[in-house]
Amino acid sequence: MLDPVKQTILYDQNAIYYGYPIAKLMEKAGKGIAQVLLKKYGTNNKIGFFCGPGNNGGDGFAAARYLTGKADTAVYLIPSAIKIKTSESRKNWKLYKGEKFDNVIAKDIPNDFDIVVECLFGTGLKGEVREPYKSVIKKLNKLKGKKVTIDLPVPGFKTNFSISMMFPKMTGATVVDIGFPKSIAEKIGVGEVKVLNQPGDSSHKGDNGKILIIGGSKYFHGAPVYASKTASKIVDLVYFSSVPENNEVIKKMKTKTNAFITVPRAEVFKAAKKVDVILIGPGLGVDQQAKQLTNDMLKKFKNKKFVLDADALKVVDKKLLNKNCIVTPHKQEFKKLFGLTASRQAAGKMAKKYNCIVVLKGVTDFVADHNQTKLNTTGNAGMTKGGTGDVLAGLIGGLACTNGLFLAASAGVFINGLAGDRLKKKVYYNYNATDLIKEIPKTIKWCLDF
Repeated sequence: MLDPVKQTILYDQNAIYYGYPIAKLMEKAGKGIAQVLLKKYGTNNKIGFFCGPGNNGGDGFAAARYLTGKADTAVYLIPSAIKIKTSESRKNWKLYKGEKFDNVIAKDIPNDFDIVVECLFGTGLKGEVREPYKSVIKKLNKLKGKKVTIDLPVPGFKTNFSISMMFPKMTGATVVDIGFPKSIAEKIGVGEVKVLNQPGDSSHKGDNGKILIIGGSKYFHGAPVYASKTASKIVDLVYFSSVPENNEVIKKMKTKTNAFITVPRAEVFKAAKKVDVILIGPGLGVDQQAKQLTNDMLKKFKNKKFVLDADALKVVDKKLLNKNCIVTPHKQEFKKLFGLTASRQAAGKMAKKYNCIVVLKGVTDFVADHNQTKLNTTGNAGMTKGGTGDVLAGLIGGLACTNGLFLAASAGVFINGLAGDRLKKKVYYNYNATDLIKEIPKTIKWCLDF
């Protein structure tokens, strides 16, 4: 489960991506906050709203407006109206016709409130609290009124009561339903990409992910190479283990990219100890050796993250699946693995039964864990070509190195499909897995800049 800040960013960004008006959400947030305050504290209180320049402050403006005639409200904007960041907040600042002040500093704040509502940042704070907020928070803590925070309290503010939008951001919070559409909440979008962990400025080689890719056989050469090339765009180190002829292919690639470490099959268990994620299956084959290798890996490394793809899905003992596993079947593989016809409901049922992440690939992809299923609609018919599934497996495996499995799977299917959609605009259906690999970094950058 994502932390409250990232979950909020995800929902907000997906609402924007899918065209749902943030203004509607803010309006319902303001109305809901007002109703909660009236229910808990009654009418005719003097209430001070202390608002920042973002959407958390906008929720406060809207709430103050809804309390008109039922409470004696005043809005204090820190720092000033010209620094309001969003059009939705600016609109609600203008709509509120009660007593309001901007360019507020600590010494301007009176001490005659029954209720003090802090809506300075919510989940939008980045970095440390600076002036003038630092002094304002210190002053708010000294006021005699009851302290209420909207979403998350700004660090240092001593709240008595918290009101959260959509879902509880802290223990004991009262939740306001802001009418976020279910049709958007269940869809994967740019929000999943925006909350992915990014390399830190002071990180070193290996800090941003190490993956072991086990695949390929004497009959199948390209699949694990596609997965490895894709993963190398995401992580610092790719350990590659295949049959000798495939290892030689990777050794030649290494001279150009220096991102691959070839591992003989005899040393694969030793290499597995060094990595964050093990991806097994692309081109692996379905013989007894492949079956034993797959299941022995799962038995020995129960606490390691796994992505099981392609041939691994045909030989795995599903009783060995656990919360650290992602399986990536298309509908035929799903039927063979679980004995059920592939569907959204079946994906959720199997994810719950085996406590794993199921990525059911299709025209619409379904990503399911034990308590939720999300859907992805990016992608097109150009992605039916060989190798695109291996690209997806490498992408999900790479993202899983530094992120939770459900997020990695969700972001992976979205990015992979969107990269295909971007290529379709350029060359119609005339692209292949190599083109997809090249497009993925550009697609990630587009999502982050959205």
